[in-house]
Amino acid sequence: MHRRSGALVTGALLLTTVLAGCAAGGSGDAAPTPTRTKAAATPGKASCHLSSGGGSVSLEETADAYRVEWKGVPTDDGGQRNTYEVQLGNEGQTKHIGLYIEFDSITGTTYGLFNSETNDVDPVPGEPDVSNGTVVGTFPKQEDIDAVYWAPSYGVVNEDGADTTWCTEDGQVLDWTPLD
Repeated sequence: MHRRSGALVTGALLLTTVLAGCAAGGSGDAAPTPTRTKAAATPGKASCHLSSGGGSVSLEETADAYRVEWKGVPTDDGGQRNTYEVQLGNEGQTKHIGLYIEFDSITGTTYGLFNSETNDVDPVPGEPDVSNGTVVGTFPKQEDIDAVYWAPSYGVVNEDGADTTWCTEDGQVLDWTPLD
């Protein structure tokens, strides 16, 4: 596992900027309330289809961890960097958790929790499970944030640029109902 900041800072800032910009209508106002598109039906569980039509993401919360599964999304695109991320955040967007997996042909696998204070990924034990066309990560809970939204994404970075896909066409966040 690697700690890295350069590419992660760019990706995380891009995601945070997109989420904040979408939530604030692009005005750039500080601490906007996120705009959510639909309610999570079951506490501690949610899923969605990626807007590209090529895959889905599910999130399940347990007492001590978050389990995220991406289905139908490639893990190796001929040397490209593939990123898989879910951001959970609170109502005022003052706290969030980034669950992060990256496969990179040069630097290897990054697997952990994105730390917004250091802009690094803090490694978690183990490795992501990649089998049967799925990518699964289990991330231990390290803090309680009273999350009300989740924002899953899949990204590809290659020599032509970067492309990120969310579960909504415009990058809006989705409602999250935590376990009781």
